[in-house]
Amino acid sequence: MFKRILSVIGLLVLATLLTGALTAAAPMPNVTFTLVSGLPPTMNVGDTVTVIVQVESDQEFNYAQMLPTFYFPGRGVVAIQGGDHAGSGASATLEITFKAKGSTAEFGGPAPVSVVAGVRFRGGYTTYQRFDFNVTVP
Repeated sequence: MFKRILSVIGLLVLATLLTGALTAAAPMPNVTFTLVSGLPPTMNVGDTVTVIVQVESDQEFNYAQMLPTFYFPGRGVVAIQGGDHAGSGASATLEITFKAKGSTAEFGGPAPVSVVAGVRFRGGYTTYQRFDFNVTVP
């Protein structure tokens, strides 16, 4: 009887250990966001510049996306398109083109502009990086 109890306990411990090993979380992806080209500190009205961010991951992602953000939306510097995205993969090049629309003198200095690039993986994990610029339009 004692051996039977030890056998049952042993099986329960083994089952518990195997269940923990089988349900262990997958390793977190290692993602790198590299700013290939950004916005210059000064743009003239009518100038256009493309911000390019390269995304590299050691695991395949569902999609990558980059969106612009503005402190003064619609004034100073604007995005020509609303953003960029790429489908599944482990690498993506994202681009947003900006245009200097009007002077930033009324703001009392440069206009803060940012882009946020991010990726989403299976299971819902997301990661992102923000790139900030201050652009003066005389």
